[in-house]
Parts: sequence; C-alpha cells; structure tokens
Amino acid sequence: MADWIIAYISGQGYAAVFVLMIAENIFPPIPSEIVLPFIGHAVAQGEMNFALALLFATMGSLIGTSAWFSLGWFMPAEKLERFFRHYGGYVAISTRDFNRATKFFTKYEIPAVFFGRMIPAVRSVISIPAGSVRMDIRKFFFYTLVGTALWNATLMIIGFYVLSDFTLVEKYMSPVSNAIIYTFIAVYLLQVGRFVWQKHVNKTHPK
Repeated sequence: MADWIIAYISGQGYAAVFVLMIAENIFPPIPSEIVLPFIGHAVAQGEMNFALALLFATMGSLIGTSAWFSLGWFMPAEKLERFFRHYGGYVAISTRDFNRATKFFTKYEIPAVFFGRMIPAVRSVISIPAGSVRMDIRKFFFYTLVGTALWNATLMIIGFYVLSDFTLVEKYMSPVSNAIIYTFIAVYLLQVGRFVWQKHVNKTHPK
C-alpha cells in the first residue's frame, strides 16, 4: 500500500497530492501522517517543488474539509445526528464523535478549528459543528488554512529529511507504513461491521 502511494504520487504528481488530501479529509480513516511524509520524500527526490506540493496539499485539504463544513451549514443539528446514526459508521464518524466534536467546538471555537487540523479524526469532524453554528466563513477558512498549512508543512519537512534516502524508505518506512495503513483498514472494516450489525439488531429487535 505504501508503495502504491509513492508510485501514485510519483506518477501523477501534484494531481495525486491534491486528490489524496481531499480524500484524507473527507474519509477520516486515511491518515495524513502517512501520506504527507511521502510527499516530502517526493520533494527530496526532486520530483516536486516543496512550495507547489504544499499549495496543492493545502488546497486539497480545504476542499475536503469544506464538504463537512457545508454539511453542517445546510443540515440542522437534529438531522445531522440522525444522519450519523444511520450512515456515520460508513465514514468512521459516529453520533458520539459528532457530539464530542460539537462540545469541543462550542467550548473552544477558533482554537478548536486551528488545532483540530492537527489531530487525527478530529480534523474532519470539527468542521461539521463549525458549519452547524454558522461560524463566520472567513474565520473558518482562515484558521483552517493556517492550521492545515502548518500541519502539512511539518509532516512534509519530516518526510523530506527523514525519507530523503530511498533505501531507508524501502527497508524501513514502507513496511511500517504498510502496517499502519492495514491497521487503519482493519479497524475501519471492524467499525463498519459492528455498525451494520448493530443496525440489524436494532431493526430486528427494536427497544
């Protein structure tokens, strides 16, 4: 899987960076902590320009997170809860995740949006309550942009320096990344299976 990510980035360039970061923000199980260091690796190999790679990564992140922000903006809170109760398991966002993110956002607002960009799983969910309470769009995108750019740049710089040696990538980083990715996939499939089973139980044995 890690080899596929490297090959995809190398083959498709900035378009791959853009698409991967959109997917990472829309679909929480995809870890940016794996994707972004490999983008830094591509920069170290001379395949990309750091500034352009960061630009496309950040723009992809903004578009991805905008989808969740728009969902919160146009759907009332009670419908959002119903949505995640019925479909949240398929995108690894439960009703509890949504409620926690709502409480976190209500308490911290701007810091929640800014630092939420740097917390796995939270980075996608936090956009929903931000849209739900009609947070000022300019503030939302400004703090999302700054937080996302800092996070993306940090992970890319780590990849640039740590993964500059392809031998290191091939021998160590790829196996570790594969293990992490497959673990994420296994956990996701387990969550979906449990979600579908619970829906079946609730349907056949309503409380």
